[in-house]
Amino acid sequence: MLVALVMFVVWSIIELFVMVQIASEIGVLPTILAVVAMSVAGLWLMKVEGLGVLRRLTGQLDRGELPTDEVVNGALIVIGGLLMFIPGFVTGAVGLLLLLPPVRALVRPMVVARAKRRLDTGRTRFTVFSGGFGGGFPSAGRGGRVYDADSHLDQSRSDPGPGSTGRPELGS
Repeated sequence: MLVALVMFVVWSIIELFVMVQIASEIGVLPTILAVVAMSVAGLWLMKVEGLGVLRRLTGQLDRGELPTDEVVNGALIVIGGLLMFIPGFVTGAVGLLLLLPPVRALVRPMVVARAKRRLDTGRTRFTVFSGGFGGGFPSAGRGGRVYDADSHLDQSRSDPGPGSTGRPELGS
């Protein structure tokens, strides 16, 4: 946690230094416009590259192939687009590099190797809705009620409940 905080502070100082240097050369307003233009360009490039990856991914799935490379490409594109969207020249440059296919081809094996190491050592787990959305989904693991829909339907047939005539309805 401390390492992440130190990295964040150092990165922020580098970003601020670079931004001040550029502003001193071209002016404050052009610097602000350049940062905004980088954000817009990042979103556009993320869309263009992402659609290409999505097209290749669906093609591989249609052929019955495992689209590992395209999934990693998609993740790198999202990260690159987000980095370009964050204000800053250094962050934008790193994001732009991740949006370029040759750079992704160089980074992809490292990402796959790291993910494989984490999976092999058991440091990465996949859970789906383990905690719900702020407690909105009761589950047996948290002491909430569990309803068995099948037994509820079977019970409702023998006990019609209040307001029922007890006669079978049309279509049942």
